[in-house]
Amino acid sequence: MAWRGVQRLVGPAVTLALLLIPGWPLLEAYGGEARELSQRVIYWALGTAIGFSLAWLLVRLIDVAIWGVVERRFARPVPRLLKDIVVAAIFLVTVITILGLVFRRDVTGLWVSSGVLGIIIGFAVRGTIADVFCGIALNVDHPFRPGDWIEVHSRGIRPMRGCVEETNWRSTRLKTVDNTIVVIPNSLMSAVVLVNLSLPEPRSRFEQVFCIEFGVPPERVLRVLLAGAKAVKEILEDPPPKAYVDRTTEVGVEYKVRYWLEPRETSPHKGRHLVTASILQHLYHAGISLAYPKQDLYWARMPTRQLSRRRDRQELLSRVGLLAALQPGELELLAEAVSERKFNAGEAVVRQHEPGASMFVVVEGLLDVCKDCQSEPNGSEPAVGEGQGSQHTVKVVELQPGDFFGEMSFLTGAPRSATVIAAAASIVYEIGATALQEVLERRPEVAEQLAVIAARRHAELEAVVEQPAPSADEVEKTLMEQILAGMRSFFGNLSGRSPSS
Repeated sequence: MAWRGVQRLVGPAVTLALLLIPGWPLLEAYGGEARELSQRVIYWALGTAIGFSLAWLLVRLIDVAIWGVVERRFARPVPRLLKDIVVAAIFLVTVITILGLVFRRDVTGLWVSSGVLGIIIGFAVRGTIADVFCGIALNVDHPFRPGDWIEVHSRGIRPMRGCVEETNWRSTRLKTVDNTIVVIPNSLMSAVVLVNLSLPEPRSRFEQVFCIEFGVPPERVLRVLLAGAKAVKEILEDPPPKAYVDRTTEVGVEYKVRYWLEPRETSPHKGRHLVTASILQHLYHAGISLAYPKQDLYWARMPTRQLSRRRDRQELLSRVGLLAALQPGELELLAEAVSERKFNAGEAVVRQHEPGASMFVVVEGLLDVCKDCQSEPNGSEPAVGEGQGSQHTVKVVELQPGDFFGEMSFLTGAPRSATVIAAAASIVYEIGATALQEVLERRPEVAEQLAVIAARRHAELEAVVEQPAPSADEVEKTLMEQILAGMRSFFGNLSGRSPSS
């Protein structure tokens, strides 16, 4: 390659040398003295030849030293238009210089005219020149490569997505999912926002949004959506697809499904189709339909939309896990015996070891369940509210609306096993054991169901501060038997005797 460049310079260099060797003495001899027309012609001919030889040599030098380097660097030819513009400019300057130096003419007007002409030509081809230089910038920066999938975001234009087929000095060609070629000028490519879906890694993350009715439990929807996404073999297994709740709208709950694709293998358009089709099929077989805009018209009294703490106590109690085994009439009986209590932040609802025969349901607010534990011999932490001592308080769990506590005292009359303090202003329902006595008299078998639920809850809380037992089932069974025995003792073997307060 280098030797070919040298060979291309030999011709203009030898021509210039042959003209200068015999011509320069003649120019010196006749340049200032020649008066005859023949001598002037020789002077003009030699000066013109030398000027154009210099221009020829300069063109070849640019071709070898500049264009050759650029073509080797970017592995593609320099646009012919750019080369022709440079050559035309060099020879134009050469002609004006020869007229001024050799023919002794005033070329001021020509310089002005050439400047005006250059401005006119520049305006005429400014778009092309901008494309060329922007193409150089794109080749230097390398924001994408042939084969990459990119998205083009431009103001006022719909985002375009496609695979890069070619980037030349004039334009960039994208092959879209419609199997069509889009030609984008490089000047436009340099002014838009580009999203390269193939860099820095070949894989890219995509999202799909599905809006489901409010009445469908979120855990069920998430299970179906995730199964539908995983059923598509074309998406990547690592990272795995995910489904989560995004937001609520006036129509329903919007869920997002995230998945990963390698655009070189599966186009984003095809991946979107496969994931959507698979999820729709899973939703169909699960009996779940997508939400749609609708308007409810009631010809009767409007249903209750906001529950009242006083009027709808039965409905609120039905949402408590411990009371799920009770029938509507039994819940109504408990609701009539409910007393509402309010606590400010920092107030204790119950204290550990104090007697009690009631349970509480959190309606509003936030409460902390704490236990007094023995300190180590070298411990120095004081007990809460007791100054320096041998105990310290451990926060076991946090209670939110819908949670319950005090069920052991409620069922068995045992002392309170923990201290419950309001972490924020809270409202709770207190249910006395007397109301439960009436329920057990009507349906004694409820005792065992309540004991199972309470045992499971008690085992979960104990596992927070203690090491779990080897067999959780055995622990729950033992606790259930103990609670059931305590209930029989507390309620007089379920014979109807009123429990002590």
